[in-house]
Amino acid sequence: MPISVLMPVYNTRESDLRESIESILNQTYSDFELIIINDASTNNAEDVILSYKDKRIRYLKNEKNIKIIATRNRLINEAKYEYVAFIDSDDWCTRDRLEKQAKYLDEHPEVGLLGTYYKIMPGDRWYPIPSEPNDTTLFLRYCGNCISTSAAMFRKSIVDKYSIRFNVGALHAEDLKFWTDISEYCKCANYPEILSFYRISPDGVSSQNRQYQLKMVLTILFDNIIRDFANDKEYMYSILTKFVKGTPVTDEEFVYTQQFLIGIVNFLQKKISFPINKFVKKFVLSRLVYFVRE
Repeated sequence: MPISVLMPVYNTRESDLRESIESILNQTYSDFELIIINDASTNNAEDVILSYKDKRIRYLKNEKNIKIIATRNRLINEAKYEYVAFIDSDDWCTRDRLEKQAKYLDEHPEVGLLGTYYKIMPGDRWYPIPSEPNDTTLFLRYCGNCISTSAAMFRKSIVDKYSIRFNVGALHAEDLKFWTDISEYCKCANYPEILSFYRISPDGVSSQNRQYQLKMVLTILFDNIIRDFANDKEYMYSILTKFVKGTPVTDEEFVYTQQFLIGIVNFLQKKISFPINKFVKKFVLSRLVYFVRE
């Protein structure tokens, strides 16, 4: 089955851009289109892209800079094939990434979103993440992001059928929101091998907006938890609204939220085989209660 590989580009350094493009062109799985959208770069990105004469490349250009969320959505709309893979223009992947992910999706029709284990550069760091569909799906919805965008492959029929796209209302956590929206309709998983390499820059958007990003992540997780578990959804949403606005909660609301989240932690510890105890207690419970308390 052909694959649509999607690459947004904005002012990417030439050496990184070439490494990213070539990691796709050199795949062992050769039946793909590589759609590259240049989001009105002001450096030599266009010259670099046009230097490749491979017919599998489809090059498009935004006349003005529309930012990453709108560019990703345009890429999804342009994709021709059922299997859609992302790669950012400063990341790269192993030569067998597409082959292994496509084979996995062929063999697991219940999985609609598939990441892979990945390393973080610089430093060649790797952190354990869940891989099995049940673990990965629950972890995404209630614990945090465990799928790297540059490692993701998903079924286009799902996102088209349910009109799922990246949401500007989830700025700086739009990938987690996209994944959890997909998880409403299918299982999610991670291929249990390192097939992707993700580059972090201290000048990157995420690094510069860490506090806002953390609050947005917690808002998405809390919203999922309320919708799926809360008996008194209206009351819990009133607390979530205070959390989003930075309004202090009452002692009663604080205790109620804490007890509610402890119940979720206990549920997840029973349902997820991946060792989440430390992560959930520190991130989902402690930090969310901290923000609510503030």
